[in-house]
Amino acid sequence: MKRISLLLALPLIIFSSCKKEVTEVQQVDQAFSAVYTIEPNDWIGSNGGKMYSAELDIPELDNIIYQDGAVLVYLSFSGTDYYEALPQVFEGITYGVLHSDGFITIDMSALSGNPITPPGQNVKAKVVLIDATRLALRKDVNLKDLKSVERAFNIK
Repeated sequence: MKRISLLLALPLIIFSSCKKEVTEVQQVDQAFSAVYTIEPNDWIGSNGGKMYSAELDIPELDNIIYQDGAVLVYLSFSGTDYYEALPQVFEGITYGVLHSDGFITIDMSALSGNPITPPGQNVKAKVVLIDATRLALRKDVNLKDLKSVERAFNIK
């Protein structure tokens, strides 16, 4: 009887396997935002008053975000309750943004090339910093195969 029980238990032992637990560490990319106030005297003129720029010190804009992430900038002028994404053309004035490690520069100039007057009121600048993982680091992902991308980035 013991032999029969042992023989019946033998397949259970043989065919049951150890469960292998795989712990995967996933990097969670994040976005951060802040609103800055650009005062009228923050605008610095150049090119004979044809261009003005204001620089914002943003120490959180580090080399990692600069190289692999994204920087989005929106402006809101006094008396409005909305933000406009840059770059933007509004009433013949072009607004643009440049960014580098630690700062962004918002510039404005007239489409006509004529001299302009900088804003006489405070302008709010919303800056969004997006941390991201460089796609080149995911060599296992076939970027031409949607299913592969969905699996790799856990997109449902």
